[in-house]
Amino acid sequence: MDRLRGAGVLWAIAALIAIVTTLVFRVDPTQIIVTLVAGAIAVAVGLRLVFGATGKAIQMSTVLGVAWVALFVALAVIQSDELAAWSTDVCIAVFGAVAAVLSSRSSGASSSGIRRT
Repeated sequence: MDRLRGAGVLWAIAALIAIVTTLVFRVDPTQIIVTLVAGAIAVAVGLRLVFGATGKAIQMSTVLGVAWVALFVALAVIQSDELAAWSTDVCIAVFGAVAAVLSSRSSGASSSGIRRT
């Protein structure tokens, strides 16, 4: 599996964990909406990386990675008094960060047939 597909799979895993965690544990309506939307975007970016990455998909992954880390670090800070909650948010943030770094570091992108758009 190449780096872009690996990044796509990581985005899907991060999204799945974020969505399930949200549906099971979150109670604040704003947090629920924001994390579900972020999860849906992560699934879309992940699928794009797995099934036909383009330069734009790589850029989207990088931008999503920054937003993803900011979101889940903010949630960890908000829930800092609950060990399980903030540690889960930090782990979810790490999944997104690794996915973004993997996709942005795909140095063989131009030579492997990926269209740059």
